[in-house]
Amino acid sequence: MRIPHFDLKPAAEELAPELLARWSDLVARTSFVGGPEVEGFEAGFATYLGAAGCVAVANGTDALVVALRALDLRPGDEVLLPSFTFFATAEAVVWAGGVPVPVDIDAATFNIDVADAAARATSRTVGIIPVHLYGQPCDLDAVSELCARRGWWFVEDAAQAHGALWRGRRVGTFGALAGWSFYPSKNLGCFGDGGAITGADGGALARARLLANHGRVEHYRHGAVGTNSRLDALQAAVLNLRLGRLERDNARRAALVARYRETLAGVGDLRFAAAPAAATPVWHQLTVRTAARDALRAHLQGAGIGSATFYPIPVHQQPAMQELLPSGLELPAAEAAAREVLCLPLFPQLAEAQVDEVCACVRAFFGD
Repeated sequence: MRIPHFDLKPAAEELAPELLARWSDLVARTSFVGGPEVEGFEAGFATYLGAAGCVAVANGTDALVVALRALDLRPGDEVLLPSFTFFATAEAVVWAGGVPVPVDIDAATFNIDVADAAARATSRTVGIIPVHLYGQPCDLDAVSELCARRGWWFVEDAAQAHGALWRGRRVGTFGALAGWSFYPSKNLGCFGDGGAITGADGGALARARLLANHGRVEHYRHGAVGTNSRLDALQAAVLNLRLGRLERDNARRAALVARYRETLAGVGDLRFAAAPAAATPVWHQLTVRTAARDALRAHLQGAGIGSATFYPIPVHQQPAMQELLPSGLELPAAEAAAREVLCLPLFPQLAEAQVDEVCACVRAFFGD
């Protein structure tokens, strides 16, 4: 593609000199698991968020699974979650032994419809996993109020929201725990897989750290049946370098999104996500929706412009979920979003001229 949907190469080239020096030091010391790079990242990320702590793990899915186990999710426990999300949100509940209950989304923001979540709760509901989709915080006021009223916990799926704010406070610090992904395409990504758990509950964070390292209380002594989920030092070195650039990169994303929104305002039937006044998004994706999604994507591809669809199949329609969910479940807002969303090129090194070219191609498609 002349203009890719996402390009990691410029960031990799920027980091290469300092990163190779750090990696060479790790190789010389044969320090690959744990150690100063991992400890430094955990401390730095917790400080950046204002979180009670940070537990670095192997990937974002593990972050959710370990978080749910740390909150003592039990077989048969139901967890509410938006159907319009990456499959891992629901998958983690199943791996942790619970039952995922997909609910509908707010059509304007793409995030969880808290009223619909409340309506779908049962006596077996124990918590919620709200997702900060595309880097936009969900309504944390509504989620917090509902959970406090019902006696539930909530785990933030913050995999796409590194640095986002709700009423001036970083996401990942509101729920009992939060799961993060550092997949390479994330706003804060490593050069492989990586993840972390943060949150407001210090006791749950301590249990998450225990569970992520085989339940080990001391060498060869295990106080719980845990798992092996550790961020390796090579990836922690990448994250330490990229964390220092995160605010700069997020500001650049915001500027590019503002250019997109201004240039494409009123074009065809394009709609952008609405940002609540309390939210400061970090724009992991620039997502538009149109009834002509597939035709627009083909038009862009023909012009050498990349795009992506996140996500074309909602959780409740995934084949793997059919034996776990009631038959005939309908979630109209999630289903409509899955048919209509398209993510346009967006990454910090994207040039304004490239944004203008994408917009011109979109406008041409709609005859504007």
